[in-house]
Amino acid sequence: MATPAVTCRSVHRSRYSLTYWSQPVNNKDSYGITSRQLRMSPQSAVTEEPFRKLALAVGFLAVAVSAFLAHGAPATGYELSLYTMTPGRVWAGLLVAMAIALAIAFIPPSSVTGGTRAGTEPDSQTNTRLFTSRPLAVVLGGLTMIVFAGLPLIRGYRFFGNHDALTHLGWARAMADGTIVPFDLYYPGIHTVTAMINAAVGIPLEQSLLLAILATMIVFWIFVPLCAGTIVSNRRAVVIAAFSSFLLLPITTISMYMTAHAMSQAVLFSALLFFLFAKYLRADRSLATVSAVGTAFALVSIATVVYHPQLVAHLIVVFLGISLVQFLARRIASQGRIANQTPMYGQALFLVALFLVWTSNHGFFSGMIDHFLSAAVDFILRDGGGAGDTVAMQGASLGALGSGLGEIFVKLFTVHLLFTLLAAGLILAAIGARNSEWLARIRPETLYFAVALVGLGPLFVVYFLAPGSTMYFRVFGLMMVFVTLLGAIAIDGLTGRFSGRWRESRFVPSGRPLLAVGFALLLLLSLVAVFPSPYTYNPSPHVSDQQMSGYETAFDTQADEVDIVGLRNGPNRFDDAIHGNDERMRLHFDVPESAFGSGLVDEYDDDRYLLVSQYDYDREVHAYGELRHSDGDFSALENEPGVNRIHTNGEFDRYYIDASMSDA
Repeated sequence: MATPAVTCRSVHRSRYSLTYWSQPVNNKDSYGITSRQLRMSPQSAVTEEPFRKLALAVGFLAVAVSAFLAHGAPATGYELSLYTMTPGRVWAGLLVAMAIALAIAFIPPSSVTGGTRAGTEPDSQTNTRLFTSRPLAVVLGGLTMIVFAGLPLIRGYRFFGNHDALTHLGWARAMADGTIVPFDLYYPGIHTVTAMINAAVGIPLEQSLLLAILATMIVFWIFVPLCAGTIVSNRRAVVIAAFSSFLLLPITTISMYMTAHAMSQAVLFSALLFFLFAKYLRADRSLATVSAVGTAFALVSIATVVYHPQLVAHLIVVFLGISLVQFLARRIASQGRIANQTPMYGQALFLVALFLVWTSNHGFFSGMIDHFLSAAVDFILRDGGGAGDTVAMQGASLGALGSGLGEIFVKLFTVHLLFTLLAAGLILAAIGARNSEWLARIRPETLYFAVALVGLGPLFVVYFLAPGSTMYFRVFGLMMVFVTLLGAIAIDGLTGRFSGRWRESRFVPSGRPLLAVGFALLLLLSLVAVFPSPYTYNPSPHVSDQQMSGYETAFDTQADEVDIVGLRNGPNRFDDAIHGNDERMRLHFDVPESAFGSGLVDEYDDDRYLLVSQYDYDREVHAYGELRHSDGDFSALENEPGVNRIHTNGEFDRYYIDASMSDA
């Protein structure tokens, strides 16, 4: 049946004139407004549009000013918390920008919510205004997040990251110097990108690596909403998924970080793979193996292997499970939606082949099997253990600080729990739905992601049982990518379902302010914990110029016969960062807890260098609440006989431990 043409009849050219628009009956805009007949005031729309434009301009200006102010307040030394040491004006600007982005993205003009009757659709001009302001609001939110995540770069940090991040910096340095090649590493993705940025832009490697990390976050923020939009085919879902991705649910600061960490960057990068997965399902089945989407899927699969083969091992479980669902659907319901989608068999087998080829050169696969077999044996023979003991010890440490696991869970995982409940509700609704066209449309992908979560569950348990391991949070991080997508789709469905009821409310027009306020609270709860800080009983992994130069001097002037000792494996990691060792340095040692501050001379038979930085002091005294080492222990170093400070730069001290004084 031909669609009736849009007609317009103007009634009296006065200030209070009304314009009647007749639209096709079955249309829906992405706010869920159905079309029957529109009656609205052009004067209202014209009056409000400049205000929305002005608000967006203020938001973009706030982001720019925040970045300028942050750049104008560089770190002059080690900062225990990025949050407290960044000027308050920077945070105020970012909060204003995000508030404007949320308001414009979720609250349509009053000419739509108040000037239309429930069940009507805005005219084409209002739709144009709506659909240009909302993308700009999402862009504003994205720029705000880029400035937030890029604060270590903007504020001139020498580097941001300790432990694994320092080793990755060293490998990137070695790759840039040509002493190692990408194929020498298990996961050369971030190191290769860092070396390319360094060569192309000419900035130091430390900043190049921070840019490579930021790039994977931008990939996540772009392709999570695009994936959701592909599944739901709804602009509102894209907006909701965009702000859901800003929550950074895969980042937990426990084995998943905002610093250089190959698995963290690989999980964020996987959002691109899942977007291509959603597009691939809708590709022409006759051309699936040679289509542009199929080719892109294969190329991104290769990149994912390079970023981290361990992630690919997890994805193999996911895609094989999805392939099994598709195979069974074609046997049980040959006319269903799943049966009509492009099968994943070829892409899943390609991913398996990639994984086997790559890991065969590194022994990664056999090493991983050996590790978990030995972990299983230890678990059985030692009657438990694994992560349970680790959690118990962490709980005891938190208890000594006056906190507990419950407080940490609330700080770190409240938003994760909420989105998990939303995802679980969507899965159950999709499985049990019979008369909902919306649920029927998203059921295939919902079931696929449910299969992914179920398949990753046993891997989580295996990691959890491994002694001393926190890698189960790597699986958790990947699961949160699926939870982010499902949670966003669930919010979109709930918004569409109840929008008619909310639209009748005179206090909460269209219910959109609830979304804006809700996301504002979720963003605050989530983002306040993504950078390590004393808020979560962790020190910031900021590496200052003084700390790096202190270690460089210590290594350059070290006597060959004198070993180096430090706290919590610090010297080894900085050795990696500075020298770009092929393998992780393990030659330097930690000071025994009982000897630090008193008895250092009696602890060693030979002379030693002791390296202590401001980071060590702030971590032990302020972040860890003197749990292991007190302020008095650090002060005692100055007065202990046989322990002499031979080098200092204000934030780094090198002491010489004279073992011959032990008998004095």
